[in-house]
Amino acid sequence: MNTLDFRTHEILDAIVRLNIETTKPVSSSLVARYLRGAYSPATIRVVMKNLEGEGFLLQPHTSAGRLPTDQGYRAFVDRVLSAWQLDRWETPRHLQQRITFDLQKSVSGSSLVKALATLLSKLTDNISIILGPSWESVRALRLDLYPKENRRVLLVLVLENALVRTGHFQLDRDYPRTVLLEAGRIFSERISGHTVAEIRAGLLASFTTSDSAASRCASELATRGRDLFSDVAEGEIELEGVSNVLDQPEFSEPGPLKALIRFLESPSAIRDVLNRLSSQSGDEFAVWIGKENPVGELHSFSLLSTPFDLGGRRGILAVLGPRRMPYQRAFSGMDVLRRSLQHLS
Repeated sequence: MNTLDFRTHEILDAIVRLNIETTKPVSSSLVARYLRGAYSPATIRVVMKNLEGEGFLLQPHTSAGRLPTDQGYRAFVDRVLSAWQLDRWETPRHLQQRITFDLQKSVSGSSLVKALATLLSKLTDNISIILGPSWESVRALRLDLYPKENRRVLLVLVLENALVRTGHFQLDRDYPRTVLLEAGRIFSERISGHTVAEIRAGLLASFTTSDSAASRCASELATRGRDLFSDVAEGEIELEGVSNVLDQPEFSEPGPLKALIRFLESPSAIRDVLNRLSSQSGDEFAVWIGKENPVGELHSFSLLSTPFDLGGRRGILAVLGPRRMPYQRAFSGMDVLRRSLQHLS
């Protein structure tokens, strides 16, 4: 991209911004008006023709305006990110207060990931995907047991950092309430202070008991309660805002919509893609545009991500939308949430 001079960059930026706004091919006269006469339409046409020859633009048909290619969008995005520290959006005070309130309200439980997805979708007007941090390194504080009817019990697992998981389980036999409560105490003492990884690695399987009824019940609870620890290794996924993109011209044909649905219906694909994309950027923004994405279903889209920190655990904020998305708004939305999380108590 260093091969493009200032004028060429300015005209390419204008074409990308106008295409994002209008959804249509962009003419030289429209660019001239957008740049307030800085260059004549004739000069702009020459630059546009050169950009087309170098692969940054394409012309859908003769006499039409130009559209950015993946390469054109990439040049625009790289330019936005190179000046990010100078041009980053300062959040209006009232909006920052609302974001902080919503996050504080949800910080006491796993609903924080859901809150992040809702906020990011509203801030970017695209599809938000949140990959929550893994719980593997989190330590268990205690297990609370609540007897229910028909041999059912509610187990409430309380972890550090105010994280909570719950599950209903049915036992094989009837136990007196006092036995159930004692069994819950035994179970709780056994796991207290251990990480989720340690518990998953065999702590429950090696649960040894004496011959008392409470011990036998505790052993059964350990077997039944494995589900509380079985799906937390990779972090939960929340997504919002699919309806934000359905009215976009990119979905006038069924192919892109089917591809999007196939991707969003596969948690394993989402985790794999976000982890691969995020690994390319360290702690910064990462972007795949169109066919840069190795996942075929996403060749009509752009995917943006950035990591966030929650209690020393790493998660990923991501925005998915058409290649013709408002990139600066998407970067700003992720940046606002990432900075807001840093100030949570």
